[in-house]
Amino acid sequence: MDLKVPYAEKDQAEALGARWEASRRCWYVPDGVDLLPFRRWFPEQDPGLPGLNLRSLETYVVTATHRCWRCQQDTVVAGFLMAPGFEDFSVWQDDPEGQGHWGGGEGWRFAFHVDALPSPIAAQAIMRAPRYRRAFSQATRSAYWANHCPACEAQQSDSRLFEEAGGPFVPREDGDWSGHRAVRVKGAFAAAGSFGRAIDDATAIPGVRAGSAPSPSVAIAARPNADARGFSILSRLRRWLGWASSG
Repeated sequence: MDLKVPYAEKDQAEALGARWEASRRCWYVPDGVDLLPFRRWFPEQDPGLPGLNLRSLETYVVTATHRCWRCQQDTVVAGFLMAPGFEDFSVWQDDPEGQGHWGGGEGWRFAFHVDALPSPIAAQAIMRAPRYRRAFSQATRSAYWANHCPACEAQQSDSRLFEEAGGPFVPREDGDWSGHRAVRVKGAFAAAGSFGRAIDDATAIPGVRAGSAPSPSVAIAARPNADARGFSILSRLRRWLGWASSG
């Protein structure tokens, strides 16, 4: 994971285990090293940056056990589960200006084939599935955030995990989510990627909405004249927090 370390603090970062990559002129945390001591150097990214087409105020890191396709060892894999009301930015064919719009997403959905993810969000998945990292996939001929086997380092394809029958993050016919665990993401979730089929019984996953009320929906009506350029999910979050404190 890359870090944003001021020059005056480079010795502190190095003492904690960070490494300098001269070719990219960047400090980073090597695989397997605890990320928590480096939190103050996580790069700050605005979820409204161009290219991030998914956003949600209520999201969970869901972990499950999955058998590696190469070595057949069990490994912990992670995925981001977005609550109803998440938003997807898309460009419609009948949009004369081709600018695109934010539209409200329906149902609980896992984000997958995530090719861009703010570092503070990625860190929350890495803390629960340490081999979750961005890597190049020969199958898709692209790079995205993927799970890897700790035993043989084989990449566990998102197609197997999120799309194929029997994958840990696809709708389950038996409704048994007892082997999964969910932890709510701290802060607003944003990413560039796709989302899977609706998970109708997502609240049966241990940890989903445990001990807390659901967040307010942030959905914007998907209408052709909607103008999302001035909308910020962070401003919506601040407004909601203001309402909550005043009530």
